[in-house]
Amino acid sequence: MNTISDNLGELATTMGATMLTVSADEVVMSIPVQGNRQPFHLLHGGANAVLVEHSASILAQCLAPQGRAAVGTELNISQLRSVTQGTVTARAIPINVGKSSMCALVDIHDDAGNLTATGRMTCVFIHAGQA
Repeated sequence: MNTISDNLGELATTMGATMLTVSADEVVMSIPVQGNRQPFHLLHGGANAVLVEHSASILAQCLAPQGRAAVGTELNISQLRSVTQGTVTARAIPINVGKSSMCALVDIHDDAGNLTATGRMTCVFIHAGQA
């Protein structure tokens, strides 16, 4: 799992993501609002989507059977509250884990603990050579 937390990938790195927790029980990561805002100075909804997808994908990879890779197949996100400053933190937890797929719930909170977005992502486990 060190490889997962050591290499966040280009997009997450560009967004200033920080990995806080990586385990098969949960993945927690955060990004700063500054640098990830839309023209009206609110956190971009796409930034929330990246947090949902990235944290859920890392969680899925932690849960993938040996020799398999997790690949996202469905992403759903609801924007609930605007954020203009500070950081937002995503916590991904498994909803259901099967032999060939998993579904994760991801809640995003601001620094005050307010729920700002929530999402769900489904990943399938494919043979690692297919990824």
